[in-house]
Amino acid sequence: MFQGKVNHVVLHMNTTPEGKMTALLDNTDQKFSGDPAIGGSFDGSHLILRFFYWKPNGDRDLEEKFATYDATVNPSNSELTGVLTQEGSWPLNFKRLTWQAKVPKPAPATNFDGDWKGVEYEKYKGKDLQIHFILHLHNTEDGLMALIDCPEEKFKGALASKVSYDMNSRQITITFSQAIFAGKMTADGKALDTSMTEPGFHFLIHFDRMANQ
Repeated sequence: MFQGKVNHVVLHMNTTPEGKMTALLDNTDQKFSGDPAIGGSFDGSHLILRFFYWKPNGDRDLEEKFATYDATVNPSNSELTGVLTQEGSWPLNFKRLTWQAKVPKPAPATNFDGDWKGVEYEKYKGKDLQIHFILHLHNTEDGLMALIDCPEEKFKGALASKVSYDMNSRQITITFSQAIFAGKMTADGKALDTSMTEPGFHFLIHFDRMANQ
């Protein structure tokens, strides 16, 4: 039950080849999928996840908001019992659908593999803002995986819900929640020129390849 309505949600939890836990949330009633958790913690029995979302304010601007899911895991690791805090508190429980966690195995690197840093320049309420992004791209047996960091919005390692690319044309598209980065790698392989779109916004973002971490 969320804000007086029943919502059916699915939580996809996995682990990257580097051992980092990731979480994606689907809501079939609100018709969105692959919303990545932007942070959280897990100690074996207590799970906390944080999610980012936009909400229109009285000035007709979109204001950044955060939701938190706080849950406990039962002794058999088959259920999560918790509360979603998002403009109120709402019970949210999950039952495990699959038991075997899969850790994608690394695959031969693509031209896109590596770490990329970029800056989004925007104006908000008359102020000039710089929003920094770092993309972490690495190929796995299940395809190219992308994680994103954003210090200003206080998240790190958010998992992309979809990545598609073409090695010949050097085109790549990465979807994080409601944001889509679409662009092309430069001929020398040192930069990505992308456009980023999300509800109500469109920005051009240039990413430079970082030295090997």
